[in-house]
Amino acid sequence: MYKNIKIGLALGGGGARGACHIGILKILEKNNIIPDIICGTSAGSMIGAMYACHRDASVVEKKYIDHINGEDFQDLGFRYIPDDEQDESIFSKIITQMKNQYVLMVSSTRKSIVKAERLEKAAENLFSCRNFDELKIPLIITSTDLISGKPLIYSAGSVLDAVVKSSSIPGFIEPSYKDGRILVDGGVTLPTPVAPLVNKCDFIIAVNIGKEFKTNQEPDNIIEIMSRVRDVTTRHLNQYLLDQADFVFNPNTESLHWSAFDRTDDFVKYGHECGERQVQDLIDRLNSSDEDKTEEIIEIPKETFWTKIKKRLPFPN
Repeated sequence: MYKNIKIGLALGGGGARGACHIGILKILEKNNIIPDIICGTSAGSMIGAMYACHRDASVVEKKYIDHINGEDFQDLGFRYIPDDEQDESIFSKIITQMKNQYVLMVSSTRKSIVKAERLEKAAENLFSCRNFDELKIPLIITSTDLISGKPLIYSAGSVLDAVVKSSSIPGFIEPSYKDGRILVDGGVTLPTPVAPLVNKCDFIIAVNIGKEFKTNQEPDNIIEIMSRVRDVTTRHLNQYLLDQADFVFNPNTESLHWSAFDRTDDFVKYGHECGERQVQDLIDRLNSSDEDKTEEIIEIPKETFWTKIKKRLPFPN
C-alpha cells in the first residue's frame, strides 16, 4: 500500500500482555499496512517472529493461543509467580503469600525457576521458519548482556534461539551463557525496541505494552519500594525509546501483571480495540509521509553575472 516509504514495527515486551500485539497486527493487516521490517523484544520477539514467518495475523493468533493452552507452556510454572492484581479476599491473600514464599525459598540457591530448554521446547512449534533468512519479513530480535549491560541484536542464525534469549525473564527463565556473556530478556535494555529500527526505515510504528504507571499508590514495605523504583526507571527508559517512533499504539491492558496468561483472549481483544481506535490517525500520518516522499524538489539554477554575459557573446560558449 505504501510503496514509497519503508515501515518499521517495534513490538515491546510485557509477558502475557504481548498478546495485545496480535490484535494490533490484525488491524494493520486489515488496513493493508504491512511492515517492511520488524523488531521485537521478549514477548514482542515471539509474536514478531511468528508474524515475520507466517505473514498472517490469524495464523499467529491460533498458534499462540494453542501454545498458551498447551501442556509444555503450562509446565513452565507461571502460576508460581505472584501478581499484583487488586483482590482483597482472604483466600487470594493466602495464595499470594504462598507464591511469595516459594519464590523467596528458591531465589537464594538458584539462578532461575525454569530451565531455558523448557521455554525452547514450549516455543519450538510456533514458527516453521528455523533461520532468519527463511522469514517473509526481515526481523530483528534483542536480548541483554548482564555482564556488559548492553543490548544485543540478532538478525541472522536460529530464530528460536534468538527468541528464547530475548524472552528469558530474569529470575524466572534461566539465562543463556555464551562467549563470556550472560544473556537475558531484551526488555531489560530495550523494553520497546525502537532504537534498532532508526535509520533502517522511513516510518516507525511502536506498540507499547508496558505496564501502566499508577500515581495513586504509595509503597509501604521494602518489596513494594524496590518494585516502585524499578517501575520508575523502566518507565523513563521506555518513554525515551517511544519518543523515537513516528507513531505509538498504547493498548489499555488494565494494569494486568505480565504473568496473567489466563487473560490471553482479553489481551488480544485490548490490542484489537486499540488498533481500531488509533488506525485512522496512523493512516493519516502514513499518507502524509507518503506524499512527502513522492514530492520532487526541482532546483532552478540561479543566473550569475557571468552567465548573463555569456548569453550576449557573439561566439559560441
